[in-house]
Amino acid sequence: MKRILLFTAIAVSALTACQKAETTITFNLTDLPEGTVVTIGKNHTNIIEDVTTQTTDGTFCYTYTCDTISEFDLYYVMAIKGSLRSMRPVFIKENCNSTVTGSGIFAENWTIESENPRQQFSNNFNDAIKDIEIEYEKLRSEAIDNVGPELIEKYNEAQAKYNEACWIAMETLPVDEYWLEAFADVTDIINEQGTDWPTYPRMTEIYKRLSDADKATPAGKQITKNLFGGGKDAE
Repeated sequence: MKRILLFTAIAVSALTACQKAETTITFNLTDLPEGTVVTIGKNHTNIIEDVTTQTTDGTFCYTYTCDTISEFDLYYVMAIKGSLRSMRPVFIKENCNSTVTGSGIFAENWTIESENPRQQFSNNFNDAIKDIEIEYEKLRSEAIDNVGPELIEKYNEAQAKYNEACWIAMETLPVDEYWLEAFADVTDIINEQGTDWPTYPRMTEIYKRLSDADKATPAGKQITKNLFGGGKDAE
């Protein structure tokens, strides 16, 4: 009997060792226009690689199991109907489940929950700009379908409002490590274009939000280098 129990314990232990928790994204989207195409894409060296695409009948209930997990793994979910397309990032975390829930085609109105802390910054940024971004996406779609000078002018105005909303978000959202990462990406263009870039003065004003501790972080050092330490102007 002891021998049987011993073998049973070994078998259970081996089975447990072989089991691996899955990292999943569960989607529950409703009230999509019939024929909406929903695409899940994986960020692959800054190129979005489609991993699944489905044409829906108005709902999208699906669980995707992720692979090659790391802290920085990033997926996107996109809803497409004709020339209208809307997209949100989903940051994942190993052995944790993320959820995307909501209604309608505009991803800005969906709720994305993830234990990856980068998701919270992404959600906060989305909340700060979503109304203007939706207006921008609508006009972009109309401009594609009905090319004309008046509509293009409205589209350009919407794009300017969208850009302004993004700047205001960077000026008002709390400065944390994920804000710093985002601002490092924004300021990287100065390495290519130099300090004559039109938004450079605004970037230097936003830079004043950084504390000495912020500037000492890897992202903070990159921001300082982007704005003041070389790039095109040093060539």
